[in-house]
Amino acid sequence: MGIASDLVILIVAGMLGGFIARMMRQPLLLGYIVAGVLVGPHTGGITVSGVHEIELLAEIGVALLLFTLGIEFSVKELKPVRHVALIGTPLQIILTMAFGCGVGRLMGWDSHISIWFGAFIALSSTMVVLKTLESKGLVGTLSSRVMLGMLVVQDIAIVPMLIIMPQLGSESFGLQALGMAGIKTVLFLISMFVLGSRIIPRFMKVVASWNSREMFMLSCSAIGLGIGYATHSLGLSFAFGAFVAGMVLSESRYAYQALSDILPLRDIFSLIFFASVGMLIDPVYVWDHIGTIMILAAAILVGKGLIFGSMARLFNYRNVIPLALGLGMFQVGELSFLLLQQGAESGSFPKEYFPLFMGVGIVTMLLTPIMASCTGPLYSLLQSRRKKDPLQTINLPESELDGHVVILGYGRFGSYVAYSLHEIDIPNVVVELNANKVEQAADAGMSVIYGDAGNEVVLEAARISHARMVLLTIPSVQGSTSVLENVHRLAPQCPVVALSRNPEHLEVLNELGVHHIIMPEFETGLEMIRQTLFNFCIPPVEIQNVMDSMRRERYTTGVERTYCNAAQLFRLSRAAESINLNWVEVHRDAEIVGCSLAGSKIRTVTGVSVAGVLRDDHFIQNPDGDFIFMAGDIMGVLGGRENIEKFRLLASAPQEEVEDG
Repeated sequence: MGIASDLVILIVAGMLGGFIARMMRQPLLLGYIVAGVLVGPHTGGITVSGVHEIELLAEIGVALLLFTLGIEFSVKELKPVRHVALIGTPLQIILTMAFGCGVGRLMGWDSHISIWFGAFIALSSTMVVLKTLESKGLVGTLSSRVMLGMLVVQDIAIVPMLIIMPQLGSESFGLQALGMAGIKTVLFLISMFVLGSRIIPRFMKVVASWNSREMFMLSCSAIGLGIGYATHSLGLSFAFGAFVAGMVLSESRYAYQALSDILPLRDIFSLIFFASVGMLIDPVYVWDHIGTIMILAAAILVGKGLIFGSMARLFNYRNVIPLALGLGMFQVGELSFLLLQQGAESGSFPKEYFPLFMGVGIVTMLLTPIMASCTGPLYSLLQSRRKKDPLQTINLPESELDGHVVILGYGRFGSYVAYSLHEIDIPNVVVELNANKVEQAADAGMSVIYGDAGNEVVLEAARISHARMVLLTIPSVQGSTSVLENVHRLAPQCPVVALSRNPEHLEVLNELGVHHIIMPEFETGLEMIRQTLFNFCIPPVEIQNVMDSMRRERYTTGVERTYCNAAQLFRLSRAAESINLNWVEVHRDAEIVGCSLAGSKIRTVTGVSVAGVLRDDHFIQNPDGDFIFMAGDIMGVLGGRENIEKFRLLASAPQEEVEDG
C-alpha cells in the first residue's frame, strides 16, 4: 500500500498515543510525538517505511495550522499587543540568537555551528503553544494574545531566515539575495491585497451559492495551500503564504464557515506533523547523548525564558504575563526544523549535528506543557515573596469609601459594569494592573487603583472590608485564586460575584467559596433558548421554570467547600437546591379563584409556601392571609417537587373540564 499504509499506521498510533495522553491529562501532541517514536525507523515492530514522504505531508500540517491562524487573525484583538509583537519580537530573535551563539561557543563549537544553533532556537512553536493554551483553557487571555502576536511575527521572520541561513558561509551570500526576497514579499502582499479585495470574495460567493459543502471545503483548502505553494515557488515560506491566505479569507463573510470546515483537516495533518517529528528521534542516539541534550535544553529553558519574560516586562506587561511567556514560549519551533532541513540540504549546516539539534528541540517541545502547568504555582510563590507594587490612585473620592462596589479588572466586562454603575450613581472603585486600561478608566472618570488585586495593600486601599460587594472579572484561574484568598481574609462577609470562562474555572471558584458566578457564553445561550421557547408559544411561567432549572444544573458543582464552615455551607447549599422557587399561573377556572390565602388552606393541602404574587405589573411579596386569588395571578411558591405539583393541580382547571375541552 506504500504511503497509504504509512498513513494508516500513523493515524492509529496517533489515536492510541492521544488516548493515553488524555488519560494522563497531558496535551495530545505529546501522545502524537511518542507515537511517532514508536512507529519510526529507529524502533522495532510496526514501522513507517516512507519517512521522507511523511515529512513532506507534515509540511501541509504546518501550512494548514497557519492558514486557520490567519482566518482567526484579528488586527483589533492584536492591537493592544502591537508594540511587543512588532518591536519586541525582532529584539527577542536577535537576543536569542546571540544567546545561542554564546552557548555554542561554551560547548566548544566553532562560530558557524554556534550561529546555526542560535538561529535554530530563536523561534518558538506555534503548534505547541496553541495546543497548550487550548488544553489549559487560556485562549483569549491577555497573555495568550501577547504570545499569538509574537508568534505571528516569528512566522513572518522565518522568510528572511530561510534565505540568509542556508547561504551562510557561501561565496554568493550577501544583501542582494535578502533584498530580492524583500521585493518578492512586497509584490506578493500587494497581489494578495488585490486578490483579497476583488477576486477571492467573488469566487467564494459563487462557490457558496452552489450549497455544496464539499466544494466549499475544497475551495478553501485550495486557496490556502495553493497560495502557500505560490510563495514557495517564489522562494518564500510555504507556511507564510498559507497564513496570508487565511488573513485574506478572514475578511470575507465566509470566514467562520471556512474555519469550521478546515479544522478537522488541520487536526489530522497536525497529528502527522507531530508524529513525523517523533519519527526523527533515535532513542539510542538520545540515550547516548542524553547529558548533552538535557544541558542544552535546560540552557534554552532558562535563557530563552528569561528573554521572553524580559520582553514582557520591557513593554510594561506585569502580573502573570512575563512568567507565562517565559514558561510557554521557550521551546524550539516547528519552523526551526524546516530551517535546519534547508540548511542541511544546501550544505551550510553539517548533517552530523542534525540529530543532536533535533533531539534538543523535541525535548523542549515535550517540556512545554509541563512547564506551562507550573505557571500558576510559581506565580503564587513569587507573589508571596515579592515586594508590593507601587500604589497609584486616580479619581478616588475625598471621603472614605463605604458601602461601595469593588470591581477587580477593567476588561471588557469590568469596564461595562463600571460605566453602568457610574451612570446610576452607585459608588464603585476599579482595581487594575494594566497601565493602558488604568489610563482608559481614568479618562472615563472612573475611580481606579493601579495595582495587583492579589496584594493585600491594594485591596486595603480599595477599602474592601467596607465594600458592599466585590465583582471579580479576572478571567484566569491563577489570578482568581490569589485574589479570592485575600478577599476572603480581609472581607469574609462581603458577597463576591465572579466571572467564569469555562466549567473548570467554575469549579475552582466554587471551591474558593464563590456562589454567585456568571458564565457569559452560557447566559448568552440561555437567552437564545428563552427566545426560542417564547416563539414556540410556551407559557412564560414554564419558560422561567426551564431557565431556573438549567441555571441550577450549570452553576451547581456539588463540590464540598474547603474553607471555614465548609460542612455547614455545603448542607445549606444542598437544602437550598431541594427547595425550589417555581412560578405557577392561576387558571380562570381554578378552585382557589376568589378564595383567600388563609381560606384556601394552601399550606395545609399542598405543603407549599407562597413567597410572592405577580399581578399585572405589580409584584406582591409575602401576601397575608386576607389576600384573594384572581385568575391570571402568577404565584411564586416554595416547596419540594411533589408539593409544587400538588399546588399546580390546585391552580389549574378542574380535570373534568380539561377532558371535556
